[in-house]
Parts: sequence; structure tokens; C-alpha cells
Amino acid sequence: MKKLIISLVLIALTPITAALAGPSITVPNESFSLKGKMLNVELTESAGVVTVEGIAGRYGRVFLTYNMTMNPNSDSQGSFTGRGMGINDEGVRQAGSRHGVWKREGTVITYHSLDDVSDGNQNLCKSVLNISTGEFEMTFYPL
Repeated sequence: MKKLIISLVLIALTPITAALAGPSITVPNESFSLKGKMLNVELTESAGVVTVEGIAGRYGRVFLTYNMTMNPNSDSQGSFTGRGMGINDEGVRQAGSRHGVWKREGTVITYHSLDDVSDGNQNLCKSVLNISTGEFEMTFYPL
């Protein structure tokens, strides 16, 4: 009987809990990736600017910047803004603004961003840069 009462209370509270949790973010099933390399690092007072390039499906050759700022309480994480620009084989140019956060573990920096592109697409992106080797990989999840 006790288990039945607990079960009924949990069932009754489920819609309330879901409403309090607010909207959820789901990662889209569709994605595409690029592999590339680091082109440049420029150190600044607040952290630095990293530039990378690679081939990214419909966007063609892509150049991306990460204008990084350190979290004042940690030397291994922070936020960034940036720009992206791609030109495909037909000469079509797309550009976008980028906003996100980064975290460094050893020589690997992982970036998470939301990108707003001039073709009307918005992408959730995860990028991984190994600053020791210069290897770069990014996965786009169109929203």
C-alpha cells in the first residue's frame, strides 16, 4: 500500500516537475563535421585569438576565429566570440557570428558555440582543438 501511495504521488508531481524545469534543449539528429588545422594564435591581455580552417560540407573552405576571454576564476576555461566565413566550390560565400564557451584540459581545448549564419541557418557547434598538434575538428548541429 505504501508503494502504491508513493507511486501515485510521483505520477501526480511529474507534470509539475516538468513545467518547473522549463524548455529543454535537444541536440538535432542531423550533423556534419569538418577536420582542419590551426592557422594562427595571437596572445592578448584577456587570453587570445585562435584562427582555424578546414572544409565544411555545404560551406566549403571555412575560416573561424575564437576571440577568447579567460574566466577570472580559472585559467582553463572562459568564453569567446568570433566570426566564421566559408566559400564553397561555386564561389558562394557565407559568414556568421559565433558565441560560446571553452574549456582546456591539458593541450586540448573544447569549444561549444551557437552560430548564426548568413544563409539563415543556426548551428549548435562543438569544436576540439589540440594546441600541441594543431589538429582541429568541429561538428555542426543545424537547429
